Amino acid sequence: MTKTESAPNLRTRFWHDRAEEAWSMASQLLDTTAKTTMVEIAERYDLLADAMLLKEAMRDGRETHRAGRRTSIAPQGLL
Repeated sequence: MTKTESAPNLRTRFWHDRAEEAWSMASQLLDTTAKTTMVEIAERYDLLADAMLLKEAMRDGRETHRAGRRTSIAPQGLL
């Protein structure tokens, strides 16, 4: 039997997955303007997912932490 995830967790995971795709695409781009744009998109996806997770946690009265959250504008060596 598989454990089903709640809708908020699925939405959060969806946006984090989109962020990872954007990070991956950015790492492959050679044009600095395009790379910077993709990094910004990835960061916004991460922020969106984190905001959704935080909103749900606050609503449910629990704390949350996402391990591995990117803290800089771009991962080292990306730009």
